[in-house]
Amino acid sequence: MSVLREVVEGRESAPLVVIQDTIQHCGMALLRCMTNQLARRVDQVHVFVYDKAPAAFLSGFDPSIRSRLLCHDGWSDPVGWNGLSESTSPDFNLVRLQEEACMLQHIARCTRPGSVRSIGVVIASITPVVIHTKIAATARELHQLVNPPEALGFEIAQVIGVLHADVHEESIISAICHQASTILRLSHHMSIAPVTEEPMGYCELLHKRRSGKVLRQKEGYSVDHDYGLIVFPGEILDQDIQSTLHQPDPTANLTFNLSLRESERKAKENVVLPYTSQQQSIHIGNNQRGTGQIYYEPDEADDIDDEDPDDDLDI
Repeated sequence: MSVLREVVEGRESAPLVVIQDTIQHCGMALLRCMTNQLARRVDQVHVFVYDKAPAAFLSGFDPSIRSRLLCHDGWSDPVGWNGLSESTSPDFNLVRLQEEACMLQHIARCTRPGSVRSIGVVIASITPVVIHTKIAATARELHQLVNPPEALGFEIAQVIGVLHADVHEESIISAICHQASTILRLSHHMSIAPVTEEPMGYCELLHKRRSGKVLRQKEGYSVDHDYGLIVFPGEILDQDIQSTLHQPDPTANLTFNLSLRESERKAKENVVLPYTSQQQSIHIGNNQRGTGQIYYEPDEADDIDDEDPDDDLDI
């Protein structure tokens, strides 16, 4: 089973998906693929574009999908230096990184009450938001998007965002990913073969189900010209398993011995424990009726240690 495909197509619940990419492998192709699938499941998708012009992000989508995408322009004047009062295109809503209005407020302003019931949110990308605002404010915005108030009159089915992992410190990445239900870490695959024959990259997926179960999977993927997903399972997982089998022994160079020699192991097995000896003598020599006896029967889970008799107790 491909968990990546289940998440992309909406068969696995994933309220907040964070795609971690790097300069070696861009995550925009997978983001467009997920946007394409999200638009088929919800009434409207709000796309916040900060990394490129909104028209460039929307190019290539089918007209039926494009009609469901409402773009918020965070590219034309992100910090107000150009003095624009509105987006360069009337089709886009101008947003700024340092303004008081949050993403959820922009969504509410651009949504007519009762016109839509379910909404998806796409952020391309989260990195400029983190750079120009505090990490606490970014985390709060993501939390508001995943848990919108009921008074808005619509529900947000899914939030998808790209995070450029090689730009931020590990503490910031952890703070963002802590809220995510699904984390997709992308890596590059060098190949000149068609995307239908070999993967364009690899995706290491961590998916948290509502039951508490955590799924981990690593598989190759490609995105075709129609923003469809192609999955290549198997190969990288096998290589990872083989690499763990050849890890060095951490006890090899210690100044003390943690294991027993064969002679020591045999001597330990021949030792008669005091309570076992007493139990056997009582059982053989005591034939009187009405006397109490203690029988000790070790089970399979017992791991008796003479130096620490209580070592096997679960306290």
